[in-house]
Amino acid sequence: MEHKRKMTKALIGYGLKSLMLRYPFEKITIKMITNEAGVIRPTFYNYFCDKYEVLEWIFSEEIIDKVRSMFEQHMYQEGIKLLFVSMKTDSQFYKKAFDVTGQNAFESVIKDQLYNLIHDEFKKNFAGPQTDSPLLTKETIAMYYSSAAVDLLKTWITGDLGDYDADQMVETYIYLIEHRLSDYIE
Repeated sequence: MEHKRKMTKALIGYGLKSLMLRYPFEKITIKMITNEAGVIRPTFYNYFCDKYEVLEWIFSEEIIDKVRSMFEQHMYQEGIKLLFVSMKTDSQFYKKAFDVTGQNAFESVIKDQLYNLIHDEFKKNFAGPQTDSPLLTKETIAMYYSSAAVDLLKTWITGDLGDYDADQMVETYIYLIEHRLSDYIE
């Protein structure tokens, strides 16, 4: 039964992905998704509330769950690289996904999922900052890292940074989060 549930969700997710490569997200209807997936409308609602939830599920299923597995093995840099490589590999889809703005903006979805991923890791392994600042909590640090990753990913995937490969982007992200602002100022 669980296998069937996963397959049905995957069909719906694939249906939305396929449609997003051909139509603007706001023009895609549930009927279009169900037709593309080969399922009936009630089946869609057995799994998802709306197309925004499908979009969130795709990102979680295809990327976050795999990155989480790497983080659980303390393979942080490899997990970050997987995030960048996966989004670049499917860049046409993710570029369209970043066009989803407003209340259910895709950028917010990514930021929330990355925040949760990093925060969960901090709950297990947080050593604490090397300062007495009460503002440097697990939450604020997770927010900072997730925001930085999303901003860099969005700028890269949408093409505003030029044509760099995933290794260069991961190296840049790691460098940025490991250095202070004063390291860049004369």
